[in-house]
Amino acid sequence: MTPSRLLTLAAAFAAFAACAGAPRSTLGGIAPGVFVEAKGHLVDGRPQVHEIDEVVRGADDKADKLEVTGPVTHADAGRLHVLGHDFALDAEVEHENVDKQPIEPFVPGPGDWLRIKARRKDDQLRARTLRQLPSREQFKVTGEVLGVDRELGVLDVGGVRLPVQQGVDLSPLSQGRADDPLQLFLGEDQKAVPFTLKVGERVSLGGQAAVDYEWNDEFDLDRTDDGDRIKPQVRGRLASLWLIDDLGSYALGEVTFGRSDTLRDGGDNTHEDVLELSRAFVSLNPTAELQLLAGRQDFDEEREWLYDEVLDGVRAIWRQGRCEFELGLAQGRDFAAEENGSEDANLMIANLRCWLDPDWRLGAYALQLGDDSSRGFEPLLLGVRSLAQPRYGLGHWFELGLARGDAGAKDIDGWAFDLGGLWTFDAPLRPSVGAGIAFGSGERDTARTTGYRQSGLQDNNSKLGGVTSLRYYGELLDPELANLTVTTLCASIRPFDGASVTLLLHSYRQDVASATTPDTALRTTSNGLGTDLGREIDVVFGYRLDSTLTVEVIAARFEPGDAFAGSDPAHLFVFTTRLSF
Repeated sequence: MTPSRLLTLAAAFAAFAACAGAPRSTLGGIAPGVFVEAKGHLVDGRPQVHEIDEVVRGADDKADKLEVTGPVTHADAGRLHVLGHDFALDAEVEHENVDKQPIEPFVPGPGDWLRIKARRKDDQLRARTLRQLPSREQFKVTGEVLGVDRELGVLDVGGVRLPVQQGVDLSPLSQGRADDPLQLFLGEDQKAVPFTLKVGERVSLGGQAAVDYEWNDEFDLDRTDDGDRIKPQVRGRLASLWLIDDLGSYALGEVTFGRSDTLRDGGDNTHEDVLELSRAFVSLNPTAELQLLAGRQDFDEEREWLYDEVLDGVRAIWRQGRCEFELGLAQGRDFAAEENGSEDANLMIANLRCWLDPDWRLGAYALQLGDDSSRGFEPLLLGVRSLAQPRYGLGHWFELGLARGDAGAKDIDGWAFDLGGLWTFDAPLRPSVGAGIAFGSGERDTARTTGYRQSGLQDNNSKLGGVTSLRYYGELLDPELANLTVTTLCASIRPFDGASVTLLLHSYRQDVASATTPDTALRTTSNGLGTDLGREIDVVFGYRLDSTLTVEVIAARFEPGDAFAGSDPAHLFVFTTRLSF
């Protein structure tokens, strides 16, 4: 790393930090105007929110309306006190029993639970309907966010001000913004920085220190050949964020630095020093419907089936109702960046997404990848998708894609799907079970075409009931979905707050026997005679303490099949810890 390069990077970050950064507390992802459901418990008689979900706004859900479920503190004929707020009563208030049937007016007693439909008028909360309820474990307030006090950690929902506990469980908020780079940045365990160091009224800094230890055992599937590897890594990141205005415009900059080592049995040890400008972009909202982004930003999506890469580019996102349309142009990181594999890539994307409800969205996309290198890998990917991620109950994912284009000397011509479901139980340990099958078509090695290919920018990374993300096609094999069928079973539990243990079982089979595909993490290729690649078992432990500490432990074993006849099993162990501020 040359001194001039160090000075250039330091100056770039200092300049950006001078006009970037914004306080992001537990309420950093919430803005006024969002319609939410805030849930919580009474602590020493006072309400404290522990979960915030966005809900679909109905046609009659105006900013002055809200619904409150909670216990009564005291009441009389003209007023009742619930969750620290007074609700005015008059002769027009409707009264209902537990079965939602009209009943004679009643005066609730202390400790009685009610569902109150109310309206905010003349700086007062006025009840419109009182419904009797059995006692419950948690209160709930549903309405429009009117204000966010990040300093005090207080959320104003429809005129009810509620303290929010540290590390509140946030669903993806702001419908239609799930793919906003900032939301993805704040919501992902590998990237998240809570920005705790306040610099000004709208400016804050944050960072992360990470240590990673990875052990690769027999990735060549040959125990007679020395080749095991240990990969320790130390990384640091310093980031800056600026909330430009109250319309959601912001700017973000980040520098990453550290060192990665590779220690080889029977081979030379190597290391790599890292110092780069890892993010630097601005997001502007000229209107409520339009978002414009420019700079070095995360091109990411929730399952990372298409891409997960930091690229230099521009994007425009237009939102209308429950739908949004995105156009983007990007190229690989080159200036002020370490070698990353994307330098010669350029990307054009078009995405359409529509939300059926906050937990379920449908989408369609077109992605064209260009390649300025001699490799000439330039796929055109077209597809549709459905993704539902409820907190409890049955969720699903479905991807259906076509691939055309060039792969060097061969044309790309294939199709793929990925279908699965995950059921999460509202029970102790929050258990979840799931199953999935993914298929990418293939061709024989002698064919003039190749089958389905992913973009090469994908990570195939998501959460399957746990608190941290994982590679859902296998932590060890980590294959590209090309000429491949992957069958997966998974189960997860939450043994204590902030922690999860996930078990995954994978089976791999090629569509057509081939010695060249799919691309995997192994340092060997299949024999081209059999289609059974093998099986893998993964155990993933994750722990997240608020937004500050993350610990991950991964243990995996791959058992080769007939396509690796006579080969030995491979093993993987990874320990990662991140401390963010």
